[in-house]
Amino acid sequence: METITIIGAGAMGSALTTPLVENGHEVRLWGTELDGHIIDELRAGNNHPKHKYPILKETKLYKVDELAEAMKDSKYVIMAITSDALGMVFERVVPFLTEESIVASVSKGYDYNKSGEIVILPEILKERLPENLSDVPVVAIGGPCKANEVLYRSPTCVVYACEDMEAAKTFKKLIQTEVYNVKVDDDVMGTEISVAMKNAYAVALGMAEGYKGINGLTHNNTKSALFAIAIEEMDKLSTAMGGMTRSVYGLPGAGDLEVTGEAGRNRILGEVLGEGMKASIAIQKMKDDDITVEGYPAIRFGYELVKRLEKEGKLTLKEMPLLDMLNQILYEDALCYEGIRKVLNDFCNN
Repeated sequence: METITIIGAGAMGSALTTPLVENGHEVRLWGTELDGHIIDELRAGNNHPKHKYPILKETKLYKVDELAEAMKDSKYVIMAITSDALGMVFERVVPFLTEESIVASVSKGYDYNKSGEIVILPEILKERLPENLSDVPVVAIGGPCKANEVLYRSPTCVVYACEDMEAAKTFKKLIQTEVYNVKVDDDVMGTEISVAMKNAYAVALGMAEGYKGINGLTHNNTKSALFAIAIEEMDKLSTAMGGMTRSVYGLPGAGDLEVTGEAGRNRILGEVLGEGMKASIAIQKMKDDDITVEGYPAIRFGYELVKRLEKEGKLTLKEMPLLDMLNQILYEDALCYEGIRKVLNDFCNN
């Protein structure tokens, strides 16, 4: 039996307690300042507020001021924090790490490093490790893995990617069950680009769903065409960043994009845009309702990343028409239906 601490009691963090507990480990779930009500509900024996589903009673629960207790003698850590807060929260965890620690992350997206460059999230974690802990491995997690389905044990396959393959294999041994299957890989860049950009492109897939509101008809052709274009663009971006094609066309890319395009906040945002709502209004409404949509910042980060790669001669914005149009729709209030129609026209005529 090992001790694993999960940092973040939200949807995915709480879900991963299930396979770990079922494998007989001591699992500690620590909540941030924003998770206090979640920990209170779970301690009271109630369902998780986000899942409306219980977690296993063997899970040990900790509130924000109990981090030292949650981390005591814990060698394995899973970061389950939103991308914008990942670095800040990890800084609190670092003092409790040792040279034997292994850190895994289910956070998805990009952020700016301390030099102001856009980087994948494992880099955000690595730059916060002190010199004596610089060799602590960081494992990136990606693939079709909706949190509520992990809780009620729907079979799936995910990827645990790390440059240190032994670290990835160690986490696989800790968490793999007969329904939560883990494939190990060393393609961290490809995995991270895929899991970040699938949120961005899932907004586009949601737009096709929203078109139903225009004339009451389905637009599965549109959605499928956008899916294929999204995968091509994810591959171009991954390759330009040094990632591998196999990740884009595998579980972290195609696999995760498909499930994210079926349901969730990114799809919901796309749907209301497809129905005709301006992005500025939709985003403000979601902010007012305290709803975080990972695809929204991922679109901008991806766009800015391509512009940087353009300067380096590695990729051009012209090669990424769907991402370019998503940026126009989300950040410039461009018309959704006309924009997507233009992308499909240009894709087949350029």
